[in-house]
Amino acid sequence: MRIFSDIDNDGSADPAGVRERIRANLSGVGATLALASVRGGVGKSMLAVNVAAALAMKGRKVVIVDADLNSPSISAMLGMKPQRRLPMIEGVEPAAGPHGLRVVSSDQLPGGEAPPISFVQDYDQADGNGAEPVAPAPTRPAELSYREALSRILSHSQLGSVDLLIIDLATGLDRLSTLASMVTLDGVLLLTHPSAQDTNAARNAMKIGRAIGAPIVGIVENMVGFNCDGCRAVRPLFPEGDLNGIAREAAVPIVGRLAFEPRLADTTDRGVLFVREYVATPTGKVLADVANQIDAMMIASRTRAADTLG
Repeated sequence: MRIFSDIDNDGSADPAGVRERIRANLSGVGATLALASVRGGVGKSMLAVNVAAALAMKGRKVVIVDADLNSPSISAMLGMKPQRRLPMIEGVEPAAGPHGLRVVSSDQLPGGEAPPISFVQDYDQADGNGAEPVAPAPTRPAELSYREALSRILSHSQLGSVDLLIIDLATGLDRLSTLASMVTLDGVLLLTHPSAQDTNAARNAMKIGRAIGAPIVGIVENMVGFNCDGCRAVRPLFPEGDLNGIAREAAVPIVGRLAFEPRLADTTDRGVLFVREYVATPTGKVLADVANQIDAMMIASRTRAADTLG
């Protein structure tokens, strides 16, 4: 078990203070995009690294926050060696990745071995009468919630000037709600499977996103089929739900559909980028197109924000 004690003792554990520090740390960010999924195993982190890399190769300054705190995978997918980041008074600097990408991840925080992770903080034990103990107080660990742990990471990460911040969330819409309570999101990219159950879950995700002020700006459908060499077509892998109808009803575009591609798993396992090694493949072109659409959406969002302020 890897245990992180509370990474600051400067009073910023106060919720209002943490929110203010997060706001200050994100003040140089042009746009913030969350990647979310209702179910696990849909390829969200794979999408995050390839979209981020495609944008970085265009010259965009991109930071990825790996917000799957117990199963961080972004660093490994980018081929980055573990880097221990020591906490400083002014914050923790993101690690440098390929093509100028930068990464914030729980596997770069001070600590011992690999996950699983227990985020804890220490609470002083009083003497029971409200008086300060004379001797140094013993302490007891108390598990931090996902909200507290994520807020500590965001409040200590010095991002600087960034075109796009991509936050790769842990699975579940509760994680999206948690993030939206502490960060103003310019949009959410939802990744889903084509099954009927996932399609219905996508409908709920779009409703919840609107309700909490985290609008779903696009949907990527992964594993829509596999390339059948014998029949020269893409054959379905799942019973198809009516994602087209649900997306149309919610006025949310489907920005990409990805067929099952074994080389995607291979590249993420090897820590190399699919959009660099297989850029000319159909899947590579879809990923590049998704990145271009996200880029355009985020530019439009920044323009609207500037017009509002003007």
